[in-house]
Amino acid sequence: MCMHHDHEAHECADQQTKDMLSKRRMIQALAAGGIVTAAVPALSSCATNPETGSSQFLGLVSEAQLNKMAAQSWAETKQKQKLSTDPRYIRRLQNIGGRIARGAKREHQAWDYAVFDSDTKNAFVLPGNHVGFYKGMMDFADNDDQIAAVMGHEVGHVTGRHAQERVNQQMAGQVGLAVGGMLGASQLSKKCRTMTGTQQRQCYQTASRNSQILNAAMGMGFQIGIVLPFSRKHESQSDLLGAKYMHFAGYDTYQSVKLWEKMAANSTSRQPELLSTHPDPARRARDLHNYIKYQERLGSQGWQSIKMPKS
Repeated sequence: MCMHHDHEAHECADQQTKDMLSKRRMIQALAAGGIVTAAVPALSSCATNPETGSSQFLGLVSEAQLNKMAAQSWAETKQKQKLSTDPRYIRRLQNIGGRIARGAKREHQAWDYAVFDSDTKNAFVLPGNHVGFYKGMMDFADNDDQIAAVMGHEVGHVTGRHAQERVNQQMAGQVGLAVGGMLGASQLSKKCRTMTGTQQRQCYQTASRNSQILNAAMGMGFQIGIVLPFSRKHESQSDLLGAKYMHFAGYDTYQSVKLWEKMAANSTSRQPELLSTHPDPARRARDLHNYIKYQERLGSQGWQSIKMPKS
């Protein structure tokens, strides 16, 4: 959500933790607990996020419900993965986190930081302001400014309410796919009702196979056409929000560009961006550079928004 956010897609945390932090697991738990009711008014509920300026669908799962689930996942993660006890890493992360929280005007909120003793180049945030960094990510960064770029990005997911939007989007998508699947199955088997005997059984079998193909196609279309583009949009928004918070916290915003250039240089293999949850690292570096330059050109009016002029 960045829930579990991979800064390097090919280098991930262990599978158990990925499963614990996955959006699907949270969605299933919410649904199994009877928390979510897919009511018509909820499905039409949208709000404009003041940080991103984007309209968001947030009507099915509330922030409080998501925070409760995330707190459980956070506790499980800290139990299953080794935590660093090195005060140098812990103090460094807390100091940077505190500055970024002030830059985001969120210093009045409680933030929980943890450093995991692993070489994984990764960091993540869970709803409820739980921020996890792996030692490998902190070691990979050249300086505090680059760690601040990652921290700002994670805080951007919180202020952008990306976790809540994604869970609501996927929950609504599941409802839509279920309804579409039922309607499709009904239409595919409609002619079978006029048949009898062996012919009818064969017809229903064919309709069932075609219905499965239809459901798979709709699911793939939802994933590639909606879920993945939204995920990449959230990552891009968080990059820009992170740079904005770096600026107000007094960090060198251009270090965020250098970090992603370094990430791009260290990415040995990567799937096509169309099939990825994250934008290409080189693109992220370019977008950040363009954003920072644009804010500087705005002078005293800069750093108020992440909106960019259309090219």
